[in-house]
Amino acid sequence: MFTEKKDLDLEIALEKLDQKRHELAKKCTMGYGAACAPREADYVEQDPAQGPYNLTWADEIREEDDAVNAILHDRLMRLPKPATDGLPPIPSDKVWVWGGPTLKWGGSMADDTLIRGADYFQTENVVYVYGPTNEKMLSLHGKYKKMLCQVNENCRTEGALCGSEEENAECLSKLSLKFPNIVGAMCDDYGTGSTHILLPERYEKIYRGVKKYNSNLKVYGVIYEHELQKKDFQLIQPYIDVVNFWLWFKKSILEIDKHLEECRKNFPGKPIVLGIFIHDYGCSDTGNLPEMLIYELEKAREFLAKGWIEGIILLGDREIKKWPEAAGAVRDYLLNRQ
Repeated sequence: MFTEKKDLDLEIALEKLDQKRHELAKKCTMGYGAACAPREADYVEQDPAQGPYNLTWADEIREEDDAVNAILHDRLMRLPKPATDGLPPIPSDKVWVWGGPTLKWGGSMADDTLIRGADYFQTENVVYVYGPTNEKMLSLHGKYKKMLCQVNENCRTEGALCGSEEENAECLSKLSLKFPNIVGAMCDDYGTGSTHILLPERYEKIYRGVKKYNSNLKVYGVIYEHELQKKDFQLIQPYIDVVNFWLWFKKSILEIDKHLEECRKNFPGKPIVLGIFIHDYGCSDTGNLPEMLIYELEKAREFLAKGWIEGIILLGDREIKKWPEAAGAVRDYLLNRQ
């Protein structure tokens, strides 16, 4: 199918950005996701557990990324204003911050990295990922109203998983009896290991483990917008309680209504929590435009009022230092400063 003429300029700009990204990736030794905004000459890192940053990427890809962002900004200005007049701000108990100890993606191995992130955004809920599921770490996060913990093996720091995925799920289930703020388990990249249809065996084991000692725990799964038309989710419906829905490609923010509706059709009757990427992992590996993030948050506010989603998850703790302007815009919006 040919691209519509009105989208051709955006598709060309995105293709040039993608080519530049691949060109830079060939010589990059730090891995994906470590790019950050340029630092001041006198910048001193205060966290001794901080992982490496890619200090040159943002400048090297700026021309191509700026071209895409200019088109996205123009399209954004032409969209109808979200229907938020008279609506209350997004409540803090509807907001989660995603994070945990890792040296990947510009993160930190500090035990309190997620705490610093959640306190920055002044949220009540956390999604604890990457680190070990043990009493020490769960106690450290005990002040938060609700807590999710990762149980599947995707994107975890080496050695953090205690046995198999099912065993890790059972471990969390048992610990939740001692830590009542644990309300569920997060399965990151829920469907990325599948191409056509998600087969149920793996997911049933995780689900069984999560429910073993505490049937009230919910299983959350990360789903991306580009998976919805490519994969069949019918066989795993019994093994996912809540969908954590993310827009991987920043251009998708402009059509968030369409993508959310498609998610609802793929997961009928399932609660949805919308993920917000401060870092643009899908296209440029740089920070997302603040105005795009504000639009996405405004749409989330609208969706909350309509009952289409039950909250949002910010990714996350490591992005605050990487993209201070974008993270600050999100925080100011949530604190009703804009």
